[in-house]
Formats: sequence, structure tokens, C-alpha cells
Amino acid sequence: MSLMLQPMPFAARHLVVVGSSIRKPLHVLKAYLDSLDWQEWPPHVEVHYAFVADWPDPHTEAESYLRMWVADRQGTMLEGQRVDGDYSDTGGPTHHWMGTAMARVGEQKNRLLRHAAELRASHVWLVDADLICDRTTFQSLWSCQAPIACAVYWTIWHDAPTPVPLQAAPQVWLRHPYILDGRGQDAAVFRRNLVQRQKVRVWGQGACTLLKREVLDKGIDFSYVDGIAREGMMAGEDRHFCIQAESAHVEMWADAWPDIFHIYHAKDHARIPPMQERLGTAHPSRAIMGMLVNVVLEAIEPVPHASGGQVMLAPTFLRGVLGRLNLLPEVEEALLTVPRGATTIVPVHFPSHYPGPLFRGTRRLVRLTLVDCKPWSMAPVLEEELVYGTGPTVWSDPTTYTAQQVQGMGIVAA
Repeated sequence: MSLMLQPMPFAARHLVVVGSSIRKPLHVLKAYLDSLDWQEWPPHVEVHYAFVADWPDPHTEAESYLRMWVADRQGTMLEGQRVDGDYSDTGGPTHHWMGTAMARVGEQKNRLLRHAAELRASHVWLVDADLICDRTTFQSLWSCQAPIACAVYWTIWHDAPTPVPLQAAPQVWLRHPYILDGRGQDAAVFRRNLVQRQKVRVWGQGACTLLKREVLDKGIDFSYVDGIAREGMMAGEDRHFCIQAESAHVEMWADAWPDIFHIYHAKDHARIPPMQERLGTAHPSRAIMGMLVNVVLEAIEPVPHASGGQVMLAPTFLRGVLGRLNLLPEVEEALLTVPRGATTIVPVHFPSHYPGPLFRGTRRLVRLTLVDCKPWSMAPVLEEELVYGTGPTVWSDPTTYTAQQVQGMGIVAA
């Protein structure tokens, strides 16, 4: 009998299919493709680009540019259905989708999933073509270790005068079709976790999603689910994908660490150059106090279990300002020395007052990965509605206070 040796997880090679269905104008398309080009890919990751051409006219300047771009990178172009008149992202306060457009995009995403399965890809990263992603967006999604991880961005969905100003909102949600409370959270708690760049479990997401192969193997895709409404927002292909994932008990997680700019309204086009400069800038090689850090901690050794045996603990994902996170000294010291993207083993001594009783008075080895570090900032678009103090990293979210409270805060600040 012969044994097939498999590479260790840290040495295994991964093929990631990256793509989308595309019909954006050339200047938006270029910004999108530039942000894919500047991604910092993890070791042992091979990228294969695959796109579906969705322009009604196949002779557009944008499609010609995309075909050259893909050919230069040995990727794949898939032919779209060439339908016109059922979608518009110009001339109004928001985008207008007909049901036929959502169904078409869903089928084109399914074609990308089938193509990835044919290539035996380990992952698929579906990235909408109106996004500019910062350099470490993929790195952060990869570090989430989730079957479905979605990078969060913020958008003011309706650009028109309203009695109450609309706030920036994420493209992840807790209940369908787009409800930001429920599942044990109210909207303010959910929003705050996302504002603070945490990894948050969600039941709805889309547009910048990393899928593991296991999701494809379970047959989860963008096809419509029988018995589920196909009207209004529920006609969106992402809703039906998420319903399938929940039915198959596949968890979805929102990753609020990346900085992403959504080119949604016509006025957003003027912001493309400064956003490219901001999001394309390399992150520091090492963290210093006051920086934002994205950290994964993994216990190497098992811990005692109530059953009498021992179990391995799940990884801990930490995001926040270095110097304000509640870290043990050895962990904080390691974060000041380890290079960005690197992993190190840290011997950690847990004091008698440590919150976790199993760890008190013990010395344990912890695997620490500094996934990313960057100067403190808030996410694009979201940052414009926050109130900032005079000290670094001091901020408040006025959308979570009453009008009277906001007025009182202004009096105090004055």
C-alpha cells in the first residue's frame, strides 16, 4: 500500500481565482484593476484572473483594455449575455436594477464559480468592479480563516436630499433583505463593531468575498432558491447565495479591517485619484504605538477540557490601536518587533488575575501573526460622518447618539 504525502499547511500551494462580472467605464475599470495589481499576496498563493464581459456593446474601449490586461496575466475572459436597458448606475440618486439584471449577474458569477471548480482552485475572490481595495485587503480576508469572508466597505446608498441625512452603511447585514439588527445584536452594536474594524459574523454579505473550495463543493452558488421571494431587494443574487450558505450551515464573516472605496455615485468619480494614492500606499513594515494592528493569536498547546481531556483553542483575532488593546506584556512586546506579515512564537506568562481561569499561573506558547499594521484612520466614506477629538485616535460616532446628545456634546466641545 502506498501513502500519498501531503504538504504541511504552511507550505501548501493555493490557486485563487479572482474575478467579477464587469461593465464599468474605462476610468473606473482602471482604478479597480490597479487595486488588484497592488495586492500583497500571501506566500504560496497563485492568482488566476477571470472576468465575465457584461458590456452591451463588445467594442467598448473598456472591454478592449480589460482583455489586454487579462491576456498579459494569462487569465481568462468569459463571454457575457450582452443585455442592455435593465441596469443603470448613472443619472439618479442610486443604482437601478431590474430583476433580469440581478439574475444575469448571478448566473455570470456562477460561471466564475464553475470555472474555478474546473481549475481545482482552493479559493475564489469575487470583487465587484466599482471597488478600490487597499493593498492588504486580500491578506486580511485570507487571515480570517473563514469559509466565507467578506471585506466591508461603506456607502451612502441614496444620494438625494432627505429630511434626516442618511448615514454611511456597510454592505453586510444580519437579516434579509438588508436589516442591520437581529441575531442578538442591535444596529448600534453591530455598527460599532464594524466601525472598530472587527471580524463580525453576519448572515448577509457580498461584493468583496473570499470563498473556500468547500463552499463550492457544497453546491452553494448564486442561483435562486425555490420558495424565496424574487422581488425588490430579495431579487439580489447575493441574498440567495447567503440563504443557501445559512441552510448549509456555512458561516459568513465580515472583515472590517480593509480600507475600500466604493465608486458608487457620479460624484465619487472625482475622488478616484486621491483614493488610489491613499489606498495604494504601502503599509509600514513594523508597528509602533498608536498604529492600528491586525493580529491573530493561536495557542500551540491544548488546554484542559471539562470532560477530562484536552482541546485546542480556536484562534483569537485582535484589531485595534496598539497601546490600547488589553494585551499581556510579552504579546505587546512581540508586536513591536515582528515584521508585518510575519509569524513568531511567543512564550506567554499568565498572571493569577488573568480572566481565563485555565490559564492563570501558567506559561504557554502562543503563535502570533502580525497580519497588518497601518497608521490610525477610519474607513473611506465612513470617516466623513464621525466627530474627531483633539487627541490622536479620539473619535465619536454622532449617528449613535440622539440629537439632544449631539447638541450637548457640541456645547461641551465649545
